[in-house]
Amino acid sequence: MARAPIDLSGVYELYIDESSQTNHRYLVLGGVVVRASQTGALTKALESARLPELPKGEMGWTKVSRTKLDAYRRFVDVFFDNPGGLNGFHFHSLVVDTHKLNDKKFNAGSRELGFNKEICLLCDKFARLYSAPLFYVYLDRRQTSYSTNDLRLIINRYRVKKGDKRDWPFRRVHFRDGIDSQALQLVDILLGGIAFDLNGHGKAANASPAKVALSAHILKRARIENTHKGTGISGDFTIWHRELG
Repeated sequence: MARAPIDLSGVYELYIDESSQTNHRYLVLGGVVVRASQTGALTKALESARLPELPKGEMGWTKVSRTKLDAYRRFVDVFFDNPGGLNGFHFHSLVVDTHKLNDKKFNAGSRELGFNKEICLLCDKFARLYSAPLFYVYLDRRQTSYSTNDLRLIINRYRVKKGDKRDWPFRRVHFRDGIDSQALQLVDILLGGIAFDLNGHGKAANASPAKVALSAHILKRARIENTHKGTGISGDFTIWHRELG
């Protein structure tokens, strides 16, 4: 049965990334949601915020430094200030305590399968919060043996089990290179600010002063006093600590 043509005015784009998956206790996944019709405006605002220091190249948490700090502050402030008045422009994240993971029991011994389940759960949260639109999902490119079509099928089947009445709410799941997406770069930096605090990196003797400052700036603007506590389910900026059995 053919699906009805998509009206782009009813499509939201999700840009999803994750913090480092290795050598840290807390894994953080998160995504920015924006109407497809407003992505161009968001991209222009982010490109403008980079100037004059960083006219090109990929911005990311690992590249934060003292000389680039002002540009990074302006970049994340595009999200908090929303100068273009974008509707439905929010950030949602999911935290996993890796010390409590049991891939052998729940994921056939595969961390990759377990990670894809976390992606599915994060997408599910977006679907629950935004019950009308269809979604195009863009994941930061990574090495995986799973195709994006497989992941899209898993997410949509999960939504069917949850009673979603939309016909395949997740219409597109693609990988994108971060350097080609200002929105993915924004997600990377917001996640970095959360994970940096959660994992206690700011308290290390050799902590980067620039990263300490940027993490504090992000959390202050997001009104997050304690990253180890979850926020409300909905809002402009949320943190969800997923309970693991």
